[in-house]
Amino acid sequence: MKYISNAFSPKMLKSNTKQRIKIEPSSYREIQEEKLELVSAIGHQQIANILGIEKNRINIQLEKNDILYVVQGYGNSINQYEYQRIIIN
Repeated sequence: MKYISNAFSPKMLKSNTKQRIKIEPSSYREIQEEKLELVSAIGHQQIANILGIEKNRINIQLEKNDILYVVQGYGNSINQYEYQRIIIN
């Protein structure tokens, strides 16, 4: 699955399984290209508005082959945010 959130925590990783994570830079453009495939776990309304994605504060459990896009920052411009792609292997 592919998710988007405004935070990442090790608690999001499925327990009792060995997992590796790879963190890579991402971009606003990449997220817009993937938007229709993403499950929103965004709990911050301003970030949801910037991305044009529904605010949907949910708990997620990441498993092997999942991807999590994380968007963090504050402001009214897409340039005031950091974008990361976390790949679970």
